[in-house]
Amino acid sequence: MKKEMKFGAILGYVNMFASILVSFLYTPILLKHLGQSEHGLYALAVSIIGYLSVLDMGFGNAMVRYVSKSKASPEKLDESEINGMFLLLYIIIGIVSLIIGFILVGNVSTIFKALTPDELSKARVIMIILVCTVSVSFPLSIFSSYALASEKFKYLKTMALIKTLIVPLTMLPLLYLGHKAISLVIVTSSYTLLFHFITIFYCLKVLKMKIKFEVHNTDKKLLKEILVYSFFIFLNLIVDNIYTNTDQVILGNVTGTIAVSIYAVAARVSQINTSFSTTISGLFFPKITKTLEEKDGSKKVSNIFIKVSRIQLYIMALILFGFIVFGKQFILLWVGEGYISAYYILLLLMIPAIIPLTQNIGISILQAKNKHKFRSVLYICIAVLNIAISIPLAKAYGGVGAAIGTALANIAGQITVMNFYYWKKADIDIPTYWKHFIIFMLPLAVISMGTYYLVSKINFRFITLVLAIIIFTIMYVIYAYMFMNEEERDYLKKIKKIVLRR
Repeated sequence: MKKEMKFGAILGYVNMFASILVSFLYTPILLKHLGQSEHGLYALAVSIIGYLSVLDMGFGNAMVRYVSKSKASPEKLDESEINGMFLLLYIIIGIVSLIIGFILVGNVSTIFKALTPDELSKARVIMIILVCTVSVSFPLSIFSSYALASEKFKYLKTMALIKTLIVPLTMLPLLYLGHKAISLVIVTSSYTLLFHFITIFYCLKVLKMKIKFEVHNTDKKLLKEILVYSFFIFLNLIVDNIYTNTDQVILGNVTGTIAVSIYAVAARVSQINTSFSTTISGLFFPKITKTLEEKDGSKKVSNIFIKVSRIQLYIMALILFGFIVFGKQFILLWVGEGYISAYYILLLLMIPAIIPLTQNIGISILQAKNKHKFRSVLYICIAVLNIAISIPLAKAYGGVGAAIGTALANIAGQITVMNFYYWKKADIDIPTYWKHFIIFMLPLAVISMGTYYLVSKINFRFITLVLAIIIFTIMYVIYAYMFMNEEERDYLKKIKKIVLRR
């Protein structure tokens, strides 16, 4: 299973680099053929329908947790009955999402007051397609959850990689033929459903997944525990969607599609940045759940947190400071001067996010310990504060103002309060984390600011920018290597040997 996890992590990073390459090559073409208005319209529709994902209610995560526990515990639960119970729940959720989705479609003119009549007409069509896709995807998603609980990381990451590549490859000829946002939504939705059906076949035929609808035999106490557990995951989903989608919805209401398009470009890069963290931490949830069943499990899990957070810091710091130094020139060469404010939006999103992103595995630890309730309630409060701050700031400063609201919310909730909770309530060694973070980041911040000053005096072209980034990366790797412990250096040596063998 360790090989499965390592291979899954490697595929996850391959997928990330593929996503970056696709975004770098595909996004300028997409923006050119759609235009700022049409691209902003697409981003708006996706953002508003994205709220339907909160109806997942946390059951996907709960299914992974309880199937994983059943595999680790000597007294195994009946997996087939658990699968049947979650399938019934998701069928109900799919129906509810369909109803809510069409209510949103019927009120699109109220939601997006700044849109023109033509934009509103297109928005309705896009939203209808997305609503139907999301509603059908809910019951089908239990099969992906089962594959994750079975720790089939190779399969899941391979499918994700294929989807990353196949959507833009399909869209490119359509864009050159003059197709716009509606065609993009049709292609994306079609592949989403196709991959769901492939996963169903994989689970039923390869993993021999069984489903029983005799849920009346399931322990009522367990069902109640699952519902309580899922409720607080549900609150997390609400907050995540507020952070992900609300700024764009606010901008669509108070400014228009062009501001949304600029913010969407920044959000896309921010999502790629986030994926560098979640690729590793997302693999550890089943392992953490099983480790907690062992002797001294809590201490072992804290050690996992420190180990993973250190590795993530080396990766996330390179991305953050690399973007601080070269980001403005990159935006200019990538999508043009009309999107330069995306650089400042990204700085506001990325700088405060580096701490929670390097601590992402802490979320899995809280969920595995069933201590995620506090985080969920706290984040609801912070999300409300985020909206209250972002609306006036967006009116005054557009996308930059909305990003300021999100940054302040992240500092208050994800950094200040959550670190205290990790330390005092979740038994995670946060002082050790902060000691390494400060010692590593302070010199790097000073070096990067000086480098930024020098870089700002240079008029880059694409080739010279790439060369400068490569030099910066080499210098960073040398710097980071000095801070690594023996275990981390040994891991790098193993990777080097594997690469040289190939």
